[in-house]
Amino acid sequence: MRTFSRIIVVLISLAILLSCRASGYIADPQSIKRQEQMRNYRTGVNIADIGLIVAASVGALYTGMNVYANPQSQSFKKMRLVNDSNDTLFVNMVTDFHWKDSSFCDIREIVLPPLQKARMIVPLGAVYNIFFRNEFNAPDDEKVEINTAQIRKVRLKPGKIKSGDQIKN
Repeated sequence: MRTFSRIIVVLISLAILLSCRASGYIADPQSIKRQEQMRNYRTGVNIADIGLIVAASVGALYTGMNVYANPQSQSFKKMRLVNDSNDTLFVNMVTDFHWKDSSFCDIREIVLPPLQKARMIVPLGAVYNIFFRNEFNAPDDEKVEINTAQIRKVRLKPGKIKSGDQIKN
C-alpha cells in the first residue's frame, strides 16, 4: 500500500510539472495570459479527475462497493509547432473558437527559431488558420488550416505549403 501511494504522488507531481510548462516563443502578452489560463484550467481538470479516481479506488477498497469514477471529457490538448526550416518563423494562429470572456483563443506573435518546436495548449476540436512567414516584413503569409481534434504536431516549412492547404494526418 505504501508503494502505491508513492507511485500516485510521483504521477501527480509529474503531471503538474509537465502541465506547467509555458512556451517561451510567444511574444504577445494577451496570448501568453490566455495560454496560462487554458493550461491552469486543463491542469485543474486533470488533478480533479485523478483525485476522483483515487477516491473511488480507496472507497472500493474499504467498502467493497465498486463505484466507477466518471472523468470529465477532455476540452484542451497539447499541440506542437515544429519549425523545419533554417530560418526563424513568425507565426500567428487564428480561430473562431471563444474562450470564457468571449475573446477568441488566438495565439499571436509566435517567434519560432530555426529547427525548434513550441508546445501550445489549444481547445480540442477547434479549427485554426496558421499564418507564418520567414521574414518579419514579408508582404504575404503562408496559410495552413488544421483541426485540433485530428492533429497533434504541425510541421512548418516556408515554400512547401500552398495558401489554403489543409494538413491531414
